[in-house]
Amino acid sequence: MNSDPRRVRLTAAGGPDVLRVEPMSVPEPGPGQLLVAAEAAGVAFNDISTREGLNPGPRPDVLGFDVVGHVEKVGAGVEDVVVGQRVGALVGVGGYATHVVVAAGRAAPLPEGRPAEELDALVLNYLTAWQMFHRVVEPAPGQAVLVLGAAGGVGSALCQIARAAGVEVYGTSSPARRARVEANGATWVADAAVVPVKVAATFDPVGGPSLARSRRATSRSGVVVSYGFSFATGAGYSRVGAMARTVGALVRAKLTPGARVAVHTVERVVDKDPAGFRADVTALVEQLEAGVLRPEVTVLPLDRAAEAHRRLQNREVQGKLVLVP
Repeated sequence: MNSDPRRVRLTAAGGPDVLRVEPMSVPEPGPGQLLVAAEAAGVAFNDISTREGLNPGPRPDVLGFDVVGHVEKVGAGVEDVVVGQRVGALVGVGGYATHVVVAAGRAAPLPEGRPAEELDALVLNYLTAWQMFHRVVEPAPGQAVLVLGAAGGVGSALCQIARAAGVEVYGTSSPARRARVEANGATWVADAAVVPVKVAATFDPVGGPSLARSRRATSRSGVVVSYGFSFATGAGYSRVGAMARTVGALVRAKLTPGARVAVHTVERVVDKDPAGFRADVTALVEQLEAGVLRPEVTVLPLDRAAEAHRRLQNREVQGKLVLVP
């Protein structure tokens, strides 16, 4: 295993080949920050849309939304984290590296003894699912929900969390992934149009034109939780075109009768309530250790980040995809 400090730099907007592995200098944490030696870094669809230039804002040098590792240094003013502690962190960008600077408020303590890649699945995928299910929707036992992309990282997490709460789950995926959806306790459906009941909530990572279909599958008093716009990845949209379709779908949902749409952004929730973020991660760890949650993780070396992007974008990965230095 290569132990030299290095990162995967995003050299331009484009396909996976724009990701280049290069040496790096180990950064110093500033006030309120931590330096984390990474054990694992997650790969998410948000990374793909950023790489393609679809997300708003400046292009980052390094992708990577979530990391797990040990704290090497703490910056001034950090009092609740110590050197050597294992943490999971939402960095937003910068995770594809051996050493990552993290805002202390976005780091949560994690236990020793469990594989870093398994814990990394909790930090973004399961955390996102937990927040949407327990903080946004809060369905009652016996109600039904619909999970789009139920074989993916967040979709799998939603199925497991919902079933643990006594909620009936319908999940969509390709036919090839049907067994994975059913293994997580969901009833497989080909798409939102064939769900046999009106559900209390639909969890939609596709966005854009998918929101109208999700609303039709959801009861008028229910909610569609929108947490991505994967419809645009690999589809040839410009940034302006992708955002126009996204905003247009949200406006139409606002102006037409039916289920309301709630847009969920995990970073916003964490920044608003860091203590709640840590409590959520603690709850997830407890359910993991109890065997309630069963993350499925695919692991690739950090130096194969471009391959990871190809596999995720081609829907060749079930569950969470993680890079390890």
